[in-house]
Amino acid sequence: MIHYRLATNDDNQQLIELTSASGMTGDIALRIDRKPDFFKLLNMRGESKVFVALDGDRIVGSICVSQEEVYVAGEIHTLQYFGDFKIAESYRNKFIGFRLCESLEKHVLAIGADLAFLNYAKGNNKPVRFLSNRPNIPDFENLGVFNIHQFIGKKKKTYHPKYEIIPGNVTDDLLTFLNNHFKNYELANVITPEKLENTSVFTVQVNGKIIAALCLQDTMNVKQNVVTAVTWKMKYLLKILNSLNSILGLSKMPELNKPVYMIYIKYLAVRNNEKSLVRLLIGHARNIAYKKSYSFVSIGVHEKDPINNCFSGLFKMTFNSAGMVLSLKNNKSLIEKVKHGIPFADYSVV
Repeated sequence: MIHYRLATNDDNQQLIELTSASGMTGDIALRIDRKPDFFKLLNMRGESKVFVALDGDRIVGSICVSQEEVYVAGEIHTLQYFGDFKIAESYRNKFIGFRLCESLEKHVLAIGADLAFLNYAKGNNKPVRFLSNRPNIPDFENLGVFNIHQFIGKKKKTYHPKYEIIPGNVTDDLLTFLNNHFKNYELANVITPEKLENTSVFTVQVNGKIIAALCLQDTMNVKQNVVTAVTWKMKYLLKILNSLNSILGLSKMPELNKPVYMIYIKYLAVRNNEKSLVRLLIGHARNIAYKKSYSFVSIGVHEKDPINNCFSGLFKMTFNSAGMVLSLKNNKSLIEKVKHGIPFADYSVV
């Protein structure tokens, strides 16, 4: 008989194994490992709870919720981030997903939560189906597509005749600049010193004033993207790139069934989205990726974000992720504010 409860630290290994067994299909099939600590990535998002389904002592399903402080129309709101919805293959179609969602629903209603967000690989709408048509909560509403751009590491250093990239630390000026920028996005994190732990910070300044900032983070110690299969076209492309990488000064491409070495652009904020500055910082991130033997530097941006225009002409691989939002209290005006703005999601912790 299946029973349900909150996960504990003792469940770590089983949750890692369940995650590794739950891959994603597409032109590039991936699985995401969470070695050595399943819970560490969740804690980077915020206070989190994991609900698990067990058959005896074996974990056969999971779903989690993480609580974050985010901006909506420039004001701070509490967001419930739903994720890690997984069911062991041999236990699917047995109402386990429905019961897990029921456990999650009871929790968020009990704490008086309102705003909730769900992110999933485009085309995989199972999480939305399980959370739809429930008697106690409204349905999720579509937020559109996030473009996950993967830029290949490149040896060439970038240069701008007017601007210099300055490596730095987390300062009050940096936090003010980042929050002033991202409060114009919907569901963007309220950025605190804790959010910038273990990040590399670079700024561009004019007369001592920050006009652009880049925050890079390596999350290989909490999650590993493993390529499990590729189409023959993609395999051919990767083979060509690897054969020319020393000539072109590009990073080595990933191998099947091995972790993809990747660094994330956690935050990229540029005054007025000035194209030359955006490309300068992207180039700087690619150079760091090359020097530190990462295959890619990755950034996720919503399809409505004007910064997408700054990436035109740059060679990149792009994947798509879908976003959904709901108000548990059926606050329609709040949802409309989110939908009419430009959403943001930090893909370093997805």
